[in-house]
Amino acid sequence: MNILQLLNQSDYIQINNQLIKPEFMFASEDYAEDDDVALEAQLDGAELVLTVADLEDATPLADGAYWIESVGYLRFLTRQALH
Repeated sequence: MNILQLLNQSDYIQINNQLIKPEFMFASEDYAEDDDVALEAQLDGAELVLTVADLEDATPLADGAYWIESVGYLRFLTRQALH
């Protein structure tokens, strides 16, 4: 499964040690441009904006999460995974 599919199927994201419900989270898996905004969220009072290119450049980790240089640890979660 690619990172854009995970993004579109998730309800929450974990960034480092914080669980966040993003304000906007979507990327077309077929027609996404590198500079398209895929995710917007508030993180520690600051706005976090990730583009399709940011996500596609992420490094997959062994535990199913991703590492993004500008953000850190990123994991996509569903409601079912939290229960």
